[in-house]
Amino acid sequence: MKTRYDNIQVLRVLACLGVFGTHLAPRIGAKGGLYAVMNFGASGVYLFFMISGFLACGAPELTGRPCLRGTLVYYIRRLCRVLPLYYVLILWQMVLHTFVLRDVAPDPGGLYWVRYFFVTSAFIPAPNDFWGNLGATWTVGLFVVFYLCAPVLVRLAGGSVRRSLCLYLAALALRYVWAGLGLVDWMMFFYYLHYFLLGVLLKSLAEKKSPKEGAVYLALLSLSVRLVLLLLGQEVDFFWQLSCLYGIVLLVTLPFSWGSRAGSRIHRAFKALDAHSYGIYLIHAAVMEAVFVLQAHLALPIAAVIFLSVFLTGAGAWTARRLIELPAEKWGRKLVAGIRI
Repeated sequence: MKTRYDNIQVLRVLACLGVFGTHLAPRIGAKGGLYAVMNFGASGVYLFFMISGFLACGAPELTGRPCLRGTLVYYIRRLCRVLPLYYVLILWQMVLHTFVLRDVAPDPGGLYWVRYFFVTSAFIPAPNDFWGNLGATWTVGLFVVFYLCAPVLVRLAGGSVRRSLCLYLAALALRYVWAGLGLVDWMMFFYYLHYFLLGVLLKSLAEKKSPKEGAVYLALLSLSVRLVLLLLGQEVDFFWQLSCLYGIVLLVTLPFSWGSRAGSRIHRAFKALDAHSYGIYLIHAAVMEAVFVLQAHLALPIAAVIFLSVFLTGAGAWTARRLIELPAEKWGRKLVAGIRI
């Protein structure tokens, strides 16, 4: 049975709100310290990567004896969770930019919208921001490729701290080698894989060590890796350091439980936000894009921009949850039930 982690729920919500704040900052003209604080929320993306790796190791389909059915079930459930809303958003963007705004930029690669239908951002270079990050969806391709690789990675890790550590260090080394070869745009997944595998390592630490022991282990590991990178004359990436800190926080907070606070207002709020977190994650950028277009024609006060961004994102996520995500998950369960392998 899948273990429930209340701390993961809280961290996932904070990551989602952080990404929201990052994209809201320029819309309200945030500057100085306020902008720095809001822009810090961009690190929520890497926290999402880490959480995905952590939870993949606890997926019932990938634990126990390897079997083809388990792998297929995992693929169906994850892809039915991630892709339907993504495709709806991309279709909306196609209509908006092709027929309404008519501002589709030329694509030197000649792939145009095919880039988004086949989530190619994870492995094929995009020529500019429009084709590389439409609606802030560049991470979806990375999630999809990771989920496709997860059954193999989880099996290789095998719940062992040592094997998980080897995988993580190999992925971290690959990040620097790939960047050194100037190939970051090609197979971008190679550059970011270590964040997912940090989650895999965290899961093995959570199972084999106490939260404090795991946190100390990760702290010593991060210091050791930092020292090696400095000795090799390599840049110590800020987000990598931050991911280690997030990992320590995740391990230390593992004992957290809502307990007697279950059902309280704050618990209900986190529960609701968590249930709609993917919708918020994808929809907020499209909402803010629409608000930006509106700002070009109307002098909206900051309060109005914040209200519209929050309200429309919330309404969009609520609607998407009921009309897209839940039906897609139900369809996924039917597909799973039909597997006879």
